[in-house]
Amino acid sequence: MLFVLALGLRLYRLGAQSLWLDEGGTWAEVTNKGWAALLLDLFSPRAAYPLYHLLMKGWVALAGDSEWALRFPSALAGALAVVVVYVAALELVAAFFAFSPRTQSNVASAPSAWGAALLFATAPFALWQAQDAKAYSLLVLCAALLLWALLQALRLNTPRSWLLLLAVAGVSLFVHRLALLAVVAVLLALALAWPFRRAGGSGAGRWLVALGALFGAAVVVYGVVQAAGVENRGGSGHVAAGPLMGLWLALAHFALDRGNIDGWLGIPLLAWVLPALALTLWGLVLLVRDAMRGQVVAIALLCLFAVPLLLFALALAVVPLFESRYVAVAFPAWVLVASYPLRLIGVAGRKRLEVARSSRFAPVACAILMLFVHAAVLFQPQHGLFSGAPVKEQWRDSIAALAARLHPDDLLIVHPYYVLPMWHYYAQRVTPDPLPTPVTFNVLGQGDCLNQRVPVECYRREYEKDFDAAARGHARMLMLIAPEHARTIDPPKTLAELQAEWQQKPSGAAPTEADKYGVLGLRFQFADDQGTWPCGGDTYVGVELMCVSFPSRYQEKGAASIPQPNTQLEAVFGGELQLRGYTIAPLGGQLRPGGALPITLYWAAAAPPTHDYTMFLHLCRDCTAPPLAQDDRRPLDGYAPAGQTTTWKVGDPVHDERSLHLPANLAPGRYTLLLGVYPAGNPAEAARLKATSGAPVVGGSRLVLGEVTIGQ
Repeated sequence: MLFVLALGLRLYRLGAQSLWLDEGGTWAEVTNKGWAALLLDLFSPRAAYPLYHLLMKGWVALAGDSEWALRFPSALAGALAVVVVYVAALELVAAFFAFSPRTQSNVASAPSAWGAALLFATAPFALWQAQDAKAYSLLVLCAALLLWALLQALRLNTPRSWLLLLAVAGVSLFVHRLALLAVVAVLLALALAWPFRRAGGSGAGRWLVALGALFGAAVVVYGVVQAAGVENRGGSGHVAAGPLMGLWLALAHFALDRGNIDGWLGIPLLAWVLPALALTLWGLVLLVRDAMRGQVVAIALLCLFAVPLLLFALALAVVPLFESRYVAVAFPAWVLVASYPLRLIGVAGRKRLEVARSSRFAPVACAILMLFVHAAVLFQPQHGLFSGAPVKEQWRDSIAALAARLHPDDLLIVHPYYVLPMWHYYAQRVTPDPLPTPVTFNVLGQGDCLNQRVPVECYRREYEKDFDAAARGHARMLMLIAPEHARTIDPPKTLAELQAEWQQKPSGAAPTEADKYGVLGLRFQFADDQGTWPCGGDTYVGVELMCVSFPSRYQEKGAASIPQPNTQLEAVFGGELQLRGYTIAPLGGQLRPGGALPITLYWAAAAPPTHDYTMFLHLCRDCTAPPLAQDDRRPLDGYAPAGQTTTWKVGDPVHDERSLHLPANLAPGRYTLLLGVYPAGNPAEAARLKATSGAPVVGGSRLVLGEVTIGQ
C-alpha cells in the first residue's frame, strides 16, 4: 500500500514539466556514449554517478527517451525508498523493544514507521528528486538501504547481515560518489557502537574502522570542495552559504524543498519550517539520550543523519556554495529522526516509556502539521511542483516558440554553449521542420586569454571578433539564453562596474541596477542603442528568447546592401504602406503540417503613416470561409523603432520576418496566402486598409500573395 501510494504521487504529472539542463545532461550522456565508455566510467574518479548512467542506458534502449521515460526510474527508486524507510523504522522499534519484526505483528503497527513512511512519501524534497532524471533519487534509495542494512546488522549481528551491509555500501559508491558521505557515517557508527555490540571484538578493529571513517571523510570533503569549486567558477545560481547557514538551508530544503513559500499567506518561512524543526530537535534529544544509554541503533541513526551534514558544513567552510543535492544522503535518516518521537505511541510492550498523554499527542500534532505543509508546498500557486505552473527550466516551451519564428537564414545563437543538449533534445520534438544549426560562443577558456591578467576582458575581446564574423551577412539573429548559466562564462558587470564606466563616459541616466545578461545578452537587451532593431522575445522559467533585426545600414553602406525580396510584388495599403515584395523560405525546403511557413515582408512608407498598424496573414483554400491558419502581428513584434509604423520615414526600407504556424491536421496540397493591414488594436473587417495592387485582391483589403504547397 505504501509503495502504490508513493509511486502514484511520483507518477502524477511526471512528464508535465520540461526537462531542465541537468536532465538534458543525463540524456546526452546515455545517448551519446556507448556501452564500453559507460562501463569504463565505473572506475573513473571523474565520473560522479556511473552506475546510474549505465542503468539509464539500458532503460532508454527499452522505453525510449521521452521526458516521462527518462524520469520513471527516479520515480520508481523514490517509491521503493518509502518502503525501505518504513522497514528501517521498524528496525528501530524492534531493536528498542527487543522484538523481531517477523514474529511480532504489533511492531508493524508502530506509528513511527507509518509516520516516517508518510512524511517521506509526501516530502517535496523527495518528490522533486523522484521527478528528476538524475541520480539523486536512486542515491536517496541507496542511503535508505544503507541505513536499514546497518540497523539490521546491529540487531542481528550475523555474517549474512554484515555481508548485505557491505554489498549495499559497495553498490552505493557506484550509484553516486556522494554515497561516501553515508559510508563514512556507517563506519563512524560502527566504531562508536563497537563496545555495545553483543559479540565483542578487538580494540584494534574498532580503531581500524575509525581510521577508515577519518580517511573517507577527508576524501569526501575534498571531493565536495572540488565539485563546488567547479560550479562556483564564474558565478552560479547557487546560494552562497557558510557552514551554519548551510545546515539551516539543508533542514529547510528537507522540510520544504524549492517551494518559494516564505511570506505566502503572510506566514514567514520559520513558521512553515517550525513543525519539522520541532520534531527534528525532539528526535535528536531522544536519540542522544538513548545513545548515551548504549542503544546502538540510536548511535547509528545519529551518525547517518549528522555526519553527512557536518562533513558538508566543513566543505562549505572552504567553498561557501550551497547545493541541497549534496546532502541528499542524509534525507532518509532525517525522516527517521523527525519521526523518532512517534516510536512508542500505540506499541504494546513492557518497556513503554512513562510519558504523559499530552507528550504523546504533541508529536502526532507536529507530524500532521508537517503533512499539511507538504501539501501547501506542492500545490502552492505558481511555485509548487503539483500546482500546474512551470517550476523547472522551460526549454520545451522556449524552443517551441523559437521554432515557430525561425527562418533558415537567421543567425541562431544558443548561450551558453553547454546548454546545447537541451536544443538537440527539443529541436527534433517541437516541430517537424529541420531547424538551423545554432552558433555558440565558448568565451571561457579562449586560448590566448588564459595567460592574461584580466582574463574576462580578454574573453570579451575574443568574443567580439567571433561575433562579428558570425553575424556578417545575416538580416536577423535570435538567441536562446539561460541567464543563470550564461553568467558562468560571460559574467555580467556589477552595479559598481557599470557606475564607474558611466562616470568615465556619462550618457543618459546613471545605472541603478546590475547587469543581468553579460556582453552577449546586452547586444539584444539594448539593440536600439546599437543601430539595430529589437524584434521581440519571451521570458520563460530559467530561459529567455531574444531577437534583433539588422537594418541595411548596420551591415554595409549603399543601396546595394538593402535586402531585396525573392518575389517582387508591388502593393499599397491605405495609401500609406507600400509592400515591395516577399520571400518565403521553407525550413528544409518544404512546408509541412505542424511546422511553420517562414515569410519575410519587405515594406516602405508611401506616405507618413498615421497609425501603428498590424499586418495579418491568412492561409485558405476557400478564401470566403474563415482562414485555416492565421497570424496577426505588428512588424518586428511592435518593438520600437521599426515595429511602430508611425516612426517609418517615406522610402526607408523595412524587412519584417515572421512565421505562420501550420496546423498539424492540415491536408497536403496547394493553398492561397493572403496579406492585409489594420490599425493596431482594431481588427474589425471594416477597419482594414484598402489594398491597391496589380495582383488580385480579395474583398478589397486582402492581397493575394500567391499559392504555397504543403507537403506530407
